[in-house]
Amino acid sequence: MPRPILLAACLLAAALAGPVRCAPAQLFSFSSDRERPVQAVWLGYYLIDFDFDGDAEPLFSFEFDDPAYGLVYSRPNFLVTFAYGEQRAGADREGLRLVDLSLSTWGELHLAGLATGRTRVFVPIVLATNYRRVAPSGRNAEGLEAFNVTVLGLGAGLGLAHPIGENVRFEARAHPVFGLASSSFVDALGTARLLDADAQVHLGRLFGRVGLSLGYGFRSQFWNVNASNLFPDVTDELFDYKGRHHLFRVGVNW
Repeated sequence: MPRPILLAACLLAAALAGPVRCAPAQLFSFSSDRERPVQAVWLGYYLIDFDFDGDAEPLFSFEFDDPAYGLVYSRPNFLVTFAYGEQRAGADREGLRLVDLSLSTWGELHLAGLATGRTRVFVPIVLATNYRRVAPSGRNAEGLEAFNVTVLGLGAGLGLAHPIGENVRFEARAHPVFGLASSSFVDALGTARLLDADAQVHLGRLFGRVGLSLGYGFRSQFWNVNASNLFPDVTDELFDYKGRHHLFRVGVNW
């Protein structure tokens, strides 16, 4: 099984088994009066910037700055996003195809002193994986002709969950992640770091049990992948990239 698919399957299995919960005494606690769990499926629109982040001129350019479209699924303590985009060829750039898959799951350390009523303030302890492929469109490019990088990392940050009335729920979360980066086809390892921020509002029970969800996500990410042992003459900056995206989404919840 390909590495990104295997990582995604393992993380999905862990999420479906239930969120990890820790309950240290005094400073941290977990509320027993949690709101009704909300699952949501969304359509997403991405504004993407993906740029080379090295000094040496790369053999191949994977820079991508066109919009992408995708799907999002969320449930308590779990978020998965999928994006697909096509960049048309121009006078100074090659046509490219982008595929991005990200999964995050987290446990919650509740800050008992900051919680009031049904509002939860917590520290998310995050396990995240991300796979991005950027390659020339119209042909099967592998190896050095495609950006194929999988990231697996850990992070922690700050989160808030706040009910607004009986059927409206607001959630927000922000955290950095640090991890390992692996190129899928050229035996190259490195590191990655990213900053994730996400906010969503769930309007419940608008059509029976079904409601409307609105969301926004932001990510800033850096990939630093070392030179491959299989290609010692290639610059070790070939897969060094920086990127960010804005994700606007709308969907239904139940």
